[in-house]
Amino acid sequence: MIPLDRAIAIVEKQIEGFRPRGEWLPVRRAQGRALLAPARSRLDLPPFDKSAMDGYALAAGDVRDRYRLVRTLAAGEAPLRGRVEPGTAVKVMTGAAVPAGAGVVIPIERTRLEGDEVVVLSRGQDPNICSHGEDVRRGDKVLEAGTTLGPLEVAVLVSCGLERVRVGRRPRIAILATGDEIVDDPARLAAGRIMNSNGPLLAGLARQYGLDVVLERRVGDDARRTLAAIKTALAGADIVVITGGVSVGDHDYVGAALPRAGLKVHFNKVAVKPGRPMTFATRKGKAVFGLPGNPASAFLMFHVFVLRAAARLGGGAWPVREFVMTLGFDYKRRSGERSEFVPCRIAPNGRLEKVEFHGSAHLSALTQADGFFFVPAGCVMLGLGQNVLFLPVARAWR
Repeated sequence: MIPLDRAIAIVEKQIEGFRPRGEWLPVRRAQGRALLAPARSRLDLPPFDKSAMDGYALAAGDVRDRYRLVRTLAAGEAPLRGRVEPGTAVKVMTGAAVPAGAGVVIPIERTRLEGDEVVVLSRGQDPNICSHGEDVRRGDKVLEAGTTLGPLEVAVLVSCGLERVRVGRRPRIAILATGDEIVDDPARLAAGRIMNSNGPLLAGLARQYGLDVVLERRVGDDARRTLAAIKTALAGADIVVITGGVSVGDHDYVGAALPRAGLKVHFNKVAVKPGRPMTFATRKGKAVFGLPGNPASAFLMFHVFVLRAAARLGGGAWPVREFVMTLGFDYKRRSGERSEFVPCRIAPNGRLEKVEFHGSAHLSALTQADGFFFVPAGCVMLGLGQNVLFLPVARAWR
């Protein structure tokens, strides 16, 4: 076994040379993609001095009790020609262009209208004017290269006048679930057989993170069929994910098939729980990950390892954001030989609390978890109130 941090370092070193494939897309269709170059604004924002609320625009420094109302401007109307004169007021709606020379907008609720005169009842400290260019200036960098575009980022680009952006193409992923014991049809269940949950689990995760699933296949425990499936997957995908068959049992054929498919195997066992029989191999800009067959292990290792390569190929950053959080219970384990990820949930008080977990085959336990906290190798006890690293890769924030 190699330590977890070394395994991660090997993956990151091997994928350094991967180059994302780029394409130009309309901004409105680019959600979920990563920018391959910084995005710079084509506009000043705001593009003019505008009112922050409904009220009356008054000339700068013109302090009196009454003003003559001369004009009303709605949002979207052409701005007033000329300047607002002392002793006069221009009624402006929220978002309307503030007349030249105005220094303050008095909110409507601080005034009273008497005929064509505006009576100021009180004044606040805020001028209530959004100044031209105070948020963004033309040419300013608004998003860094590598930013994955969500609804907020798309809205920022649209507001800055960008119509098209260069983004990474969706990485192509193939998923192979191995094992004679797994079936896709409940009618084929018999003693010793189980449903193929890893296939739909990994395909769903891949789509959730913006990958293009080009192949999802179940492969029986057979050396020839395993090799053929890996070759087929490599022909059409950037990343191949295999579950099961990666250990050293009599019917585990993945390890032997990888070199025969022209792949260089970098490691095949990691000192981590769950996820020890974890394999990583590469060939000419393509990555193959052999994940354990137990579904909770496959779920976790997909986040820890597969998404690193996927992010690189898509031009973005690893999407798992780690946090330091506080344990709400005492944790003990028998051995510190491996680092460990322990399912947990976030309690209402902000601390991490236990989730009943029977081991790496207990997939349904993860539906009650918000993520995993990390126990370093060599550590056998963590106390209540102790800070731990938390990976929100289950239900958190959804």
